[in-house]
Amino acid sequence: MHSPKEEQGEPLKRSFSEANSDPPDWMVLDDNETAKEEDPSSSSKPKDFNPRGYQLQVYEVAKGRNIIAVLDTGVGKTMIAVMLIKDFVQAIESTESKKLIIFLAPTVHLVNQQFEYVKDHTSLEVEQYYGAKGVDEWTLDCWEKETKEHDVLVMTPQILLDALRKAFLSLEMVSLMIIDECHRATGNHPYAKIMKEFYHKSNNKPKIFGMTASPVVSKGVLSSNNCDGQMSELECVLDSLIYTIEDRTEMEACVPSAKESCRFFDPAQFSSLDLKAKVEASWLKTDASLSNLQSSLQTSYKGMDDKLKNLRKRLSNDHAKVLHCLDNLGLICAYEAVNICLENILDTTEESKAYRESVLQYKNFLEEVQCRIGESLPLGDKNFLNTGFDYLKAVDLGYISPKLHELLQLFQSFGETRQVLCLIFVERIITAKVIERFAKKVSCLSHFMVSYMTGSNTSVDSLAPKMQKETLESFRSGKVNLLFTTDVVEEGIHVPNCCYVIRFDLPKTVRSYVQSRGRARQNNSEFIMMLERGNVKQRNQLYDIIRSEYSMTNSAIKRDPDSDPCLLKDHTFEETNVFIVDATGASVTADSAVSLIHKYCGKLPGDKYYTPKPNFQFTSSEGLYKCKLTLPVNAAVQTIVGPLSRNSHLAKQLVCLEACKQLHQMGALDDHLTPSIEEPSENACISKGKDSGAGAGAGTTKRKELHGTTCIQALCGSWGEKSDDAVFFAYKFDFKCNIITVVYSGFVLLIESKLADDVGNTEMDLFLIGKMVKASVSSCGQVYLNAEQMVKAKRFQEFFFNGLFGKLFVGSKSSGAPREFLLRDKTSSLWSPSHMYLLLPLEDNSTDELRIHWPGITACTLAAEFLNKNSLLGTEQSDDDGSNPSLNSTGSPVTYCKETNIIRFANSSVDANSLRNTVVLAIHTGRIYCIIEAVSDKTAESSFAETVDTVSSEFATFYEYFYKKYNIVLKHPGQPLMLLKQSHNPHNLLVNFNDE
Repeated sequence: MHSPKEEQGEPLKRSFSEANSDPPDWMVLDDNETAKEEDPSSSSKPKDFNPRGYQLQVYEVAKGRNIIAVLDTGVGKTMIAVMLIKDFVQAIESTESKKLIIFLAPTVHLVNQQFEYVKDHTSLEVEQYYGAKGVDEWTLDCWEKETKEHDVLVMTPQILLDALRKAFLSLEMVSLMIIDECHRATGNHPYAKIMKEFYHKSNNKPKIFGMTASPVVSKGVLSSNNCDGQMSELECVLDSLIYTIEDRTEMEACVPSAKESCRFFDPAQFSSLDLKAKVEASWLKTDASLSNLQSSLQTSYKGMDDKLKNLRKRLSNDHAKVLHCLDNLGLICAYEAVNICLENILDTTEESKAYRESVLQYKNFLEEVQCRIGESLPLGDKNFLNTGFDYLKAVDLGYISPKLHELLQLFQSFGETRQVLCLIFVERIITAKVIERFAKKVSCLSHFMVSYMTGSNTSVDSLAPKMQKETLESFRSGKVNLLFTTDVVEEGIHVPNCCYVIRFDLPKTVRSYVQSRGRARQNNSEFIMMLERGNVKQRNQLYDIIRSEYSMTNSAIKRDPDSDPCLLKDHTFEETNVFIVDATGASVTADSAVSLIHKYCGKLPGDKYYTPKPNFQFTSSEGLYKCKLTLPVNAAVQTIVGPLSRNSHLAKQLVCLEACKQLHQMGALDDHLTPSIEEPSENACISKGKDSGAGAGAGTTKRKELHGTTCIQALCGSWGEKSDDAVFFAYKFDFKCNIITVVYSGFVLLIESKLADDVGNTEMDLFLIGKMVKASVSSCGQVYLNAEQMVKAKRFQEFFFNGLFGKLFVGSKSSGAPREFLLRDKTSSLWSPSHMYLLLPLEDNSTDELRIHWPGITACTLAAEFLNKNSLLGTEQSDDDGSNPSLNSTGSPVTYCKETNIIRFANSSVDANSLRNTVVLAIHTGRIYCIIEAVSDKTAESSFAETVDTVSSEFATFYEYFYKKYNIVLKHPGQPLMLLKQSHNPHNLLVNFNDE
């Protein structure tokens, strides 16, 4: 295909409508040359290639029907895919509606690789998609934009599956779907789900082109019948026929084949039974201790149970890692494994005391194991593997295993060249990490750059995707010579200069064998498998795999080229348990419903102290299971009970499917079955700098969010209806500000239940505007309150906290209900058994002695009694003259006398000099305020507009303001006005918003 005409220097990429041109002008290029291609930035001209005979043969068959191309690694399967893409350009151009080509690859590495290849070899608009790009959160508009602007979409299968389920994409939009490493289309893999849930139900199916070097994946010996069965299954799922090249002469001549050999090592002679017994004993002791703690906290602290369960699992995993390294690598690597585990210790700074102590026990276990191994390994110098180190003696002493020693000798056989690229496949992540560290300390390997690469799973030893990509690029470019890796790079990764592939641990399947061997791409490359001398099990395992490869190849060659893939096996892909949204076609199956429920809960508001998640409870009867699903309290639906099912797994799926239906009916899931929960945007966060006050501040209405609540067992009580005495457990709250001159009063929490020691004695930081307060909680034993104190304490709490949040009066003119004092009648309705506690002020915050501030409590009680006796105070009733008789018994204002300096309130008179920090209740708002000072030059007769800084006002004075707005006639208008500190809306003080 000729290149498009250049305009102003560089040619532009072409869309489908522009790509139909003259027949290709071929030049030779194969898959093994992709790493030698020009820098893409130098030119956007697509690279042409001259297909070999076997590639043209597969291509011609693929044009006519769906096929699974079974070809060895490195023979150019991707080139055939690109030929098909170019062929489809002409067909797509003739249609009125745009059709897409989707290229699926199972890993992000392969997506990156295939994206670059298609982009370099076509003039089409190509883009790649995977989870790390934030695709999971895209909307319909995002996908419509992508499909409009691009012709070929290269993505991981999970991305396509999610987009199909949400009805953002449909297979009717797709003309060709290329499936790389398609042998994965079994079981619950996204490949299989795409085909079963969507392809086989589609009326207008895209063409399928599958690519693999190993169409069977199971372990063990594979007979011809085994291979036929697995291949038939794969063909049925992919609606394609397996096709391979019978005459392999051209392939073998064109594509370099790695020389296979075995490297033998002696069995380990060093006995570490005593050391292993000590490690085992230490592990059992620590696990038993954590188990006891877990049992003691399970009923009261369910969240803690999960943490301890995970910690015990991690303890067990680390124990297994150390033993594995002892058995297979030797003392030095086992010691290094403990170091790695210690480096991954959890940060428990903000955790509870009980959990911190649990992690400390876990850490003590690792340090004890480290000490035990160190006793058997008296090598303090980190450079002990320098020149002259006796490796044979180290093997005898158990410092290194014979297997590791053989690997070192293999590396030494590479010589002093820095041009070596060697992949070493290991089974476990910990093996890759410890040998990588060990190799870096070996002086005779100092001329090699060493690294490791693992997958990005949930393991603590996993590698981040970005680091994986950087490591792989370093290996491709030759910056890294020895790369220790797990199976993450077995499939499809193209490193043309890789000259050695070593299987440090034998492959478990024929697929693993074929794929790892295929990474050796350079001419005269070697594929080396390490075997223990005399180990019959290992030998048989290897022979079984080699025989299975022959069975697989022969079965692929003998496939009937004219059979119908979906008639080969009696298959049905109907999904009975599925919910489909009529408006869009979005769907959720019983299988996908569980993850959707978890995603919905993950979108609900939460913080570092609370993670919204579903709770599942199972019951069984006569061999059938039923699941009860409880969603967080801020979910649209709370509890759903599923139908009876044959097993607990299906019961869980079906209750989640029913929950999805109900959440959609409630509008919590939109018509694309995505959570319709409004999340605060980044712009909603408090901005830094001087303008932060102009935005939505913490505690303001604009920052309001829906947060979940749950019943706190420790705050429950049964004394609400009682009028006699009571005994409480007391917990004192003290506050210390980082500004010395700022002093806060303490208070005491009285509850029926005793808190755990780590909860009842703790500290935390509270972040206020411009300052920080250290809050501490301490247990003060039990406190007895007599009947009179109980009455006062309850009335204080009713009055003070309702007044603090403006809830002392109920009803209003706008609501049609008369305004009344909340505490006028019985107040039993204000006390809930789930919130039965007293929060009382303390007299002195500087002493350790607990002294409740009874004078302050009594004052609140008297204020409440005054309001009850003066029932019309603060109501909207008035006499005929419009005045409120409770506020003006004489009907005329009283003159204020400055000489007396007395300020008169409705229920008392106070010296103006003693007002500071006095708590007052404003009748018109029903709120409690704190007095800062009396403003001597302002009275109710002062100008309203000047004082409140308004441009214009309908009120001339404060006297007039209260009269017209609240129907209140002030009795002492000549008194100074009070400067008050208002109470604030509750907001989160646990987060330092100043740093946002």
